[in-house]
Parts: sequence; structure tokens; C-alpha cells
Amino acid sequence: MAASRRIETSITDRVSVSICGDVERPACLGAVELRSLMDAELVADFHCREGWSRLGERWRGVRLTTLLALAGAADAAGYVTVGSGEYTAVLTRKQAEDERVLLALEHGGAASPRPAGMPRLVGPAEWDCFLSVKSVDRIEVTREPQHATAATRALARLRR
Repeated sequence: MAASRRIETSITDRVSVSICGDVERPACLGAVELRSLMDAELVADFHCREGWSRLGERWRGVRLTTLLALAGAADAAGYVTVGSGEYTAVLTRKQAEDERVLLALEHGGAASPRPAGMPRLVGPAEWDCFLSVKSVDRIEVTREPQHATAATRALARLRR
């Protein structure tokens, strides 16, 4: 009889987010640690460049400022790159420190598995949709802006 294989269905099974770069305390946080840090809720409209919108989207998670403080982000670091594989969005430090910017772990009141894009960077309604990075695996704090792929990749989809 073949050994049974556990099917991963919850965010707690697969999440790992590293916080690195110009920080005093680099960290790698799993879902348990991230859930213990949950400190915020955001209700915001989401407008996609494809021409659709979702109004009043509800997200719960950890403020990006909480994660930056946990890692001891250097005051001189002016940029925060949030990535998922080769997909990267670069925020200015001012954008990253907006209290409305979250690493969301729940959407619509329910925890979602990684295929649904959690953890996901979410922010205010006025953000470009491509800044909403899905399945975040790293947050890198730097003094200079890193190469961002988010806009190019997202807008290329629209030209298809």
C-alpha cells in the first residue's frame, strides 16, 4: 500500500517570507509567526488595469511597518522590494510605511491557501494594481531602488 500523502491546503502549510537587506535582524517567517503578528485590517477598492473593479475588499494581515520594525530596517534605507519569485514591486520607504499597506493573510474574512495568492501585499485603492504582489516570499530593504518587474509583467498581460 502506498504511503498516504498529505495535501497542503492551508496557508500554514507552505508560507515562508524572508525579510532581508539593510536590516539589523534578518528574518524568515512562517505562517505561524505571521499570524501571531496580525495587527491590521484594510477595506479598500481594488481597480485592475484590465478594466474591472472590486469594491470594499476586506483584507486582514500584518502591517508592512510591523515587519520592517521587527527586522530593524535601517533608517537610511529608502526602498522596500516585495517579491514573489521573479515578480518584484519596489516601494519607496514612504509608501511602505503607509499604515494601509499590509501583508495580507486573509481575504474576505477567510484564510486562503497560497494558490489564492496569500500572503499578498495590499494597499490603498489609489495604488496601481500590479503593486499587489501575490504569494510574497521576500521583503528586501535597500538604500537604492532594485529592479522592479511588476509593471512590465502585468502590463504585458494586457497587450496579449
